[in-house]
Order: sequence, then structure tokens, then C-alpha cells
Amino acid sequence: MTTRREDIEAFVRGIVREVEAAEAAGIRDPDALAAHFNAKGLTTRKGRGWTGATMEKFLSSAGAQRFRNGG
Repeated sequence: MTTRREDIEAFVRGIVREVEAAEAAGIRDPDALAAHFNAKGLTTRKGRGWTGATMEKFLSSAGAQRFRNGG
């Protein structure tokens, strides 16, 4: 059984992997990343669609920063 914290960290790691893959494909703008995620059916942890603002907030979060580029 996993803890809530482990579930959140697993979610963040997965989203970071998706962000880095999108960035490698040239998608860097938060609005474009949000559109890319929504087109793939990837939602926020609460099951909502992404916006440029939510993507910016995620990218600047301590959790995302910790796991970026293999961290």
C-alpha cells in the first residue's frame, strides 16, 4: 500500500517525464504544453484539464523542480 505522498511523487515524476519529452520535441511554452497534455488526455492530479497557468504553477513547484532532468 502506498502513502498519499508516494502517490503524489509518482504523479509528479510522470508529469515531469512528459514535460521533458514534450520539451525535447520543441514544445516549451506553458500554453503549448497545456494544449499538448490536454490533447493526450493527461490531466492534473485532480483530474482537470491543463491551462497555461496551471502548467506554469506546476513547472515552478518545488516537486517538479526536484525531479526535473533526472533529479
